[in-house]
Amino acid sequence: MDLREIAVLPLVFSSKLDTSQRDELESLMFFHPQQDLHASSINTSIMSYGFPKIVEEDGTLRIGIEGLAVQTLYAFVERGQRQDLVGVLVYTRICDDTLVVLHMAVQPEFCYSSGYKNELVLVRILAQLRAIAKRIRGIKKLSILYSDKEITRALV
Repeated sequence: MDLREIAVLPLVFSSKLDTSQRDELESLMFFHPQQDLHASSINTSIMSYGFPKIVEEDGTLRIGIEGLAVQTLYAFVERGQRQDLVGVLVYTRICDDTLVVLHMAVQPEFCYSSGYKNELVLVRILAQLRAIAKRIRGIKKLSILYSDKEITRALV
């Protein structure tokens, strides 16, 4: 079955998040109700790369890690005039040919184990990152730190 056949809600992806959505970002990144299930992976990422923090620049928000050039990818669901934040990925280039996902979070109601599981939000965000990686010169692999079974250097 094709992913496009399953997905019901259109997602909008952006590297920008308006400052008015700080509370949503804080809740998603730092107070997620399921983060205890991934504490080991979160701690490994923090120990290896540093602690993430919210950074405000030019009227937008991003996740920053001191001493590391990281990028943030947001996923939104449009609800009328508003775009609700449903997911976030934080990633960086660790060597000439590899991007690594340092942190990822999806709103609880969009997690696979919850109400909108058929939306496959995390899978769609990762697919978007893969599309981005294909456009970056020299990137051939993605590495994901989160998961019980680490995906190390999946081909782009």
